[in-house]
Amino acid sequence: MTAEDTRAELRKQIFEALYEVAGSLLESQDIGPDTEFPETGMSSIEFLAFIEKIETKLDVFIDLEENQDLTTVNKFCDLLLEEAQAV
Repeated sequence: MTAEDTRAELRKQIFEALYEVAGSLLESQDIGPDTEFPETGMSSIEFLAFIEKIETKLDVFIDLEENQDLTTVNKFCDLLLEEAQAV
């Protein structure tokens, strides 16, 4: 699997988790990989549920104090790919 394939698959999984948590809110919006979550109207509770879903789905821990700029799907991809390379 190429790096681009890996990134595309990870992005797909992140979008799936996002829609599982906030799907009804996001259905009427065109959410792209660089759309800022605050612009979607996602609540902080939905965001925390999204983080929990990502952690469970991908078996990772996301430290929000250390990673406060996780506001788009692409930023999540970048963080998760960096962490995978560090292992």
